[in-house]
Amino acid sequence: MNWLSDTIAGRTIVVLIVGLGSILATAQYLYERGIEREVTARNTETVVERLLVLADTIMALEPSRRDDAAHRLSGGPLELHWGREPLTAVGGQIDLVAEGLRAGLLSRSPGLAEKGIVIGSTLAMDRDLMAGKSIDAQHTTLLSIPLVDGSWLNVTLAKVKTTRVATPSLLISALAAALGVVAVSVLMSYWLTLPLRGLADGARSLFATSASKPLPEVGTREVRMLAAAINELQDRIQKLIDERTQMLAAVSHDLRSPLTRLRLRIATIRDAQVRHKAEADLDEMEQMIDATLAFLRDDLSKEAVEQVDVMAILDTIEAEATDAGEQVSVEGPRHVVVSGRHLALKRALGNLVQNALKYGGAARVRVSQASARVVIVVEDDGPGLPTDQLEQVFEPFVRGEPSRARATGGHGLGLTVGRSIFRSHGGEVTLSNGQPKGLVARVELPAP
Repeated sequence: MNWLSDTIAGRTIVVLIVGLGSILATAQYLYERGIEREVTARNTETVVERLLVLADTIMALEPSRRDDAAHRLSGGPLELHWGREPLTAVGGQIDLVAEGLRAGLLSRSPGLAEKGIVIGSTLAMDRDLMAGKSIDAQHTTLLSIPLVDGSWLNVTLAKVKTTRVATPSLLISALAAALGVVAVSVLMSYWLTLPLRGLADGARSLFATSASKPLPEVGTREVRMLAAAINELQDRIQKLIDERTQMLAAVSHDLRSPLTRLRLRIATIRDAQVRHKAEADLDEMEQMIDATLAFLRDDLSKEAVEQVDVMAILDTIEAEATDAGEQVSVEGPRHVVVSGRHLALKRALGNLVQNALKYGGAARVRVSQASARVVIVVEDDGPGLPTDQLEQVFEPFVRGEPSRARATGGHGLGLTVGRSIFRSHGGEVTLSNGQPKGLVARVELPAP
């Protein structure tokens, strides 16, 4: 269900469903109430017309026959009695139905207003008239209608509960319309978010090579503005990288001349021990310059992006290490393919394996693929790293081994280069300490 709350399409569908559901429920309620009011009004009109006809019919009979005729004419919700006095007293519960009857009778026969029509409830009715019958006052209306000769037609009207208006055809059509709107909203949301998905895919591929293409500026105005901003940002970043590389390359070139002069002057030193140490320092300086330039050249790599078999790269690294007498083992599926630069990935994975061999004596590599991610785990049996250094060692020129001796390691650029390569492929690399010992490097790359 996270899809409904975590995506534009899901939220659009939820809003439409809630909005349409509220509108349809309100419309259905108002429709049913309107129909019920109309039915009640028609029933009231029918009862009024029937009462007036019954009053005229009873008035036309001899007084001795009127009460018996009233009893025989009773039926349905009406119970009639004739008498010289009204049997209804004002009071009790008078609801809208009773008021509607009063208004209808006075409208059809204005003369009743002068004689005084009486409307009440069973609570005000003579107990002898009830004859032991139990009628709920809240569901009964009592009327005493005056006749021409001064006698009264007493009416007990049982209220019939209004039948609920069932409209299955309306509900079915509303449901079909709602489903149609939801289906259209799914297609519309997919169409509207398609440029965003293309923008996200394009942003992930930025700087994968030096020839990164600008993002297509298509879609709605907001999406086009976002794509244009990302393209502008990409241009600025690329210019900064180019300027930095050119500056350091120029500095490196300028350093070659004084280094060459120093080497010539060192050659004139007679003390062999001093001369050897000075030459070693110069060699280290030149190696650091070369390593820095190599790191910078990776940003400008012209290698094309293609389908790369990670297992083939690791098998090559394993074979080369085995030939050199190192202990490297690789486990995983026969083929695991990602989109990337072959030589760059080989260098990054090779750096991880070399670190494991250098500080742990052996390297165990496991490869797995889950969902849309390829996971590569490199383990060793070394002492591991302090927790506060697990992230710090990815910084340039920071080494896990504290000494600066060249015999114990390089210049601290291996992990930096590796993380840069993995991130340029849309992946990531993290370090953690194994149990009970060792260091674990975990690489995640997107599957094509």
